[in-house]
Amino acid sequence: MFPCLKPFAAVLAFASAQAVLPELAAAQDVTRFHHKQWQAECGPDYCTLMPRAEPHFALMRGHRGGPWVLSFETDADAAGRFSIDGKGVDWAVGQKMPFPEALLDGNIFEIAYFEAGEEAGFGTGSSLAGIKAALIWAEAQQPATKMARMLELRQPDWAALEAQAVEMTRQSCDIPMEHVSNGRGAQMIPDHPELRVLEHPCWMAAYNTGSTVYLLGPMIDGVAPVRAAARAEGEDVPEVGLYALSGDIMTSGSKGRGVGDCFTRETWRFDGFVYQLERRIVDDDCDGKLIPRLVWPN
Repeated sequence: MFPCLKPFAAVLAFASAQAVLPELAAAQDVTRFHHKQWQAECGPDYCTLMPRAEPHFALMRGHRGGPWVLSFETDADAAGRFSIDGKGVDWAVGQKMPFPEALLDGNIFEIAYFEAGEEAGFGTGSSLAGIKAALIWAEAQQPATKMARMLELRQPDWAALEAQAVEMTRQSCDIPMEHVSNGRGAQMIPDHPELRVLEHPCWMAAYNTGSTVYLLGPMIDGVAPVRAAARAEGEDVPEVGLYALSGDIMTSGSKGRGVGDCFTRETWRFDGFVYQLERRIVDDDCDGKLIPRLVWPN
């Protein structure tokens, strides 16, 4: 679509090469399950569990195995004091343990926040009703993970992940790096505390611009923590002509050269794992006047 796109596959090779196991290779659609106050989603590479109401944390496990990864929306969440049904649990980032039965059998998981030196603070709580059913359903979608059920706290270092994305952009894009450094940084995605989305300008042309868009998240076995955020027809799209990025919706497009107003306009929607191409509007006659045709992805 853009004549000045540069090869980007090499920079994202470590992400796009994370092919799923043969028995999962055809399962590209996202599947979902919910029970009481918990929901589960499984995509091509991993499954996610989280509370249905205002989630501040999520659990993830890759289809290739490894522990369930517990990740929090912010560093403040990860630094809080955790309790289940009022009983404190001594968990720390980087700690790996057998999956706590209390997390599956309890009623309320709480995070308490304290200022330095203070004994009183405030907290947030999430119901655990339904977590066991969601976990069992998710594990049934991962037939290759025949192993002991483990849990590990892995809080993303968001600043380090953004720096990694900057280096990837530096290697692949034709744009002064000050334009990248002056960006607004990674954004949270509503109801997905485990991920953030980051856009970098990549190139500029007479009529169009191109951006690289990344998803950032915790390290999960078989899933890169910095990876392409857009996907169309089952393939990663490393660069898009970005117009706007807000929460779970991204719009992009390009304008052609010519007398008429020819253009391509695209809408992408976050499906829980990636921004999928939802629709594309095309008017490809630059010197005439056509009613644009609407193309829905297969």
